[in-house]
Amino acid sequence: MSSDKVTPGDVLGVLEEFIAGSGVYEDASGRLRSSVVGVVFADKLRKSVNVKPAVAKTLVPRVGDIVEGVVVYMNDDLAFVRIYWIEDKRSVKPVSMTGVIHVSQASQAYVETMFDIVRVSDVVKAKVIGGKGVFQLSIKEPQLGVVYARCNYCGGELVYEGGRLVCSVCGQVNKRKVSTNYVLVKGQ
Repeated sequence: MSSDKVTPGDVLGVLEEFIAGSGVYEDASGRLRSSVVGVVFADKLRKSVNVKPAVAKTLVPRVGDIVEGVVVYMNDDLAFVRIYWIEDKRSVKPVSMTGVIHVSQASQAYVETMFDIVRVSDVVKAKVIGGKGVFQLSIKEPQLGVVYARCNYCGGELVYEGGRLVCSVCGQVNKRKVSTNYVLVKGQ
C-alpha cells in the first residue's frame, strides 16, 4: 500500500488494521479513506496510515503528456476527466484541470457510445492531444484507458480476467476500454 497514488474517498484499509493518520478519515463503517489527493504511507510501527498531500507546485499538462484522472461526467459523445496526475507528478489544482475525451479519441475501432468505453468514477490514463483550460485527451493507445473501475451493477471492484472486467462481488462482466496498466489483474 505504501507509495500508492490515491484520490479523496479511496479506501486505504480498516480501523482494525491501522489508525487514521494525516490525510485520512474513518467512514461510518470503519473503513479508512483518503481525504486528499496524494501518496499513501503506512507506518507499520505506529500502525497508522497517512496520505502525503500533493505538492504545492501547480502543474499544467502539455501536448504529449500522460495524465491520470477520474471521470466526473459523461454522455454518449464525451467523458469529462478531473486530472490529478501529470506524468506521474501530483497536481494540486484538480478543479481547474479538466480533460475531455471525445468518442473519436476513445479507441482505434469504431465506438458507438462512450458508455462502452468508460463510466463515471473510473480512473483513466490518457494522453493530452490539445487544448488550454479544458484539455483534449486520447485513450486510443494500448497503455491508455481505464486503469481502475468499479462494477456498474453493485459497485464492487472490477478485476481484469481473461480479457474481460469481472466484478469481484457479483460476477457481472463490465465493458470498458482497459489500459494494459490496469491495477487489478487476476493471477497477479
